[in-house]
Amino acid sequence: MHKDYKDKVNFFFVYKSLAHPEINGYVQPFNLKERLKHIEVAKERLQTEIPWLCDPISNEVNQAFGYPPNGEFILDPDGVIVRKRFWSNADTLRNDLEYLVGKSETTTPVQDVVRVMKPGKQREIPTNVVPKLRLPAGLAAFHVVPIEDENPFFAKLRVEGTRSMVSGNGQLYLGVYLDPIYDVHWNNRAGKVSVELECEGVLALEKTSFESDDIKEDADADPRQFLTTGKILEKGEVFLATVTYTVCDDAETFCQTFQQQYEVHARPERTQGTRPGIFLNSMFLDLRELDKNKDGNITTDEMPDGERTLYLGHIDYDDSGVLESGEIELFLSMFENGNGITAPNDGSGFKFSDLFGSRKKSPDGKENQNSEDSERTQIDK
Repeated sequence: MHKDYKDKVNFFFVYKSLAHPEINGYVQPFNLKERLKHIEVAKERLQTEIPWLCDPISNEVNQAFGYPPNGEFILDPDGVIVRKRFWSNADTLRNDLEYLVGKSETTTPVQDVVRVMKPGKQREIPTNVVPKLRLPAGLAAFHVVPIEDENPFFAKLRVEGTRSMVSGNGQLYLGVYLDPIYDVHWNNRAGKVSVELECEGVLALEKTSFESDDIKEDADADPRQFLTTGKILEKGEVFLATVTYTVCDDAETFCQTFQQQYEVHARPERTQGTRPGIFLNSMFLDLRELDKNKDGNITTDEMPDGERTLYLGHIDYDDSGVLESGEIELFLSMFENGNGITAPNDGSGFKFSDLFGSRKKSPDGKENQNSEDSERTQIDK
């Protein structure tokens, strides 16, 4: 589409908060500098020609567009949205452009422009050496705000809770993830990863102190994960999380212990995204069934027409044109926290409103929409 209409239409990719953090190891950025770094990585790996725009860290663009999962918007020269859809569709987009600016003189076949994602940076740091937890269904990410620190957040905290924490005991998940843009690894001989929660009056938890297990390897890059049970006492209120960890950079120019803090709001935050396996499974559920000759690999002739880009772009890490068994296993290890794809949706029909209710009482006793519903109403208007 870009090749056919670039003389008549300005095309842009818009970077917004990650919809599915943990894909290829990436985690949510904490500041604009980190988002811009993600764009640079995307330009290189996806080999894009279309310019990129970056949503501010406050997510104003994503909010204004209504939090689309794979949005596509056409604006006229005055900035008025004349076409919008929450899921991009190439055929419909071409029809729109033909109606709005006229038919293109060319129709470029997809196979003439498709590029395979370039392999990511190869590191010698071990991964998949720390077993991942089997997490409960229905987790939603809490709103996490890092307290400003002079050092980068080389490791980042993710907090999630189950809907049952509202009415009674549920489960709280804490994950500490190394950010791959910094090329650092855990130093397991120098210290463990620990998380301390100060949540009196906000959460009633079985545990508030957590420490990672002993790791046989001197260094690795796996996430550190913790689970506890408890309930929410004050919905939406803030508690404090302190994370202590020791990392070294891969170039061995520094090795240091950091203690960094977060304000965590006991409410879900849509811009935190959902980990792979919450709403993404259905796209790759039947991946292994593509292997018709059962040799463990999947070649392009075994992939459905029109879907080769989907599979090659996500899984062909070495750019060979073949999904090798090792690549398939590595890709599937991202789903359901390392347990693979087992169902189209492990979210069990979860909705954000399920966790904290859709309405609340105002001082005059009347029901009002909660902040998230009100936010959506503004978008619709």
